[in-house]
This record gives sequence, C-alpha cells and structure tokens, in this order.
Amino acid sequence: MVSLMDLSMYAAGLSALLLLGLALTYARIYRDTRARFSLGLMIFALILFVQNVLAVYSFATMSPYIGEPFLPYLLGINVAQVLGVLVLFRTTIR
Repeated sequence: MVSLMDLSMYAAGLSALLLLGLALTYARIYRDTRARFSLGLMIFALILFVQNVLAVYSFATMSPYIGEPFLPYLLGINVAQVLGVLVLFRTTIR
C-alpha cells in the first residue's frame, strides 16, 4: 500500500517534471522572441523546480521524522501545487 508520504513525494516529483517542461517552453519562447517576461517566467519555473526537487529529496530522507497527523496536509499542499502547475502549463502551451 502506498503511504501518504509516498503520494506527496510522487506529487512533488510530478510538479518538478511539469515545471521543468515549463522552464524549457519559456526558454524556447525567450530564444525566439527575446521577451523579458518569458525570461522571468523561465527563472521562476526553475526556482520552483529546484524547490520541488529538494522537496522530493527531503520526503525520501526525512519521512521517519514527519508526524503522521501532518501527512494529509502535506499531500494536500502538493496536490494543489500539481493542479496549479497543470493549469499554468496548459495555459502556456495553448
């Protein structure tokens, strides 16, 4: 059975992949247009990507130290982030 901590880790990993895709998309747009706004969005996406990679690492290494009552909230935060990044990704590629 998959634990809530594992689901949180998978959600953060999915967010990281989506954010990397966003950063690459914004980099392509910046390369083609030289629009500074795209450069800012690329940097923003890369910063969030790093945050998610660190989250996955911390979930994998620190899971024994995180209390059981905290796990549903942690999962909720990560699922909300995945949904937000999905909306941003869909809006960007349209």
